[in-house]
Amino acid sequence: MNPVALELLAPVMVFLGLSGAVLIGMKMRYTHLQRTRLGGSAHQDVERLTEAVDTVRDEVRVLREDFLELHERVEFTERLLERPKTDTNLGSLPGQ
Repeated sequence: MNPVALELLAPVMVFLGLSGAVLIGMKMRYTHLQRTRLGGSAHQDVERLTEAVDTVRDEVRVLREDFLELHERVEFTERLLERPKTDTNLGSLPGQ
């Protein structure tokens, strides 16, 4: 083959090779994106995540309320146990 023709053909072959590689990469990326989006759209994913966060917040609120109620009971019990035990605290039964 003619050396001048090779000099002209070499850059064209490099360009075609690089273009092919870019196109193959784009096709692989597109296929990957299509596979990962089969579960639903991004909007649906955000909605599901928002619902999950709201559910967790509600559960934390309920747990906090239960904790505060339990804490009040513990404080009351501690106050009862700290009082000195005397006959006046026991009281007398009615009718005695």
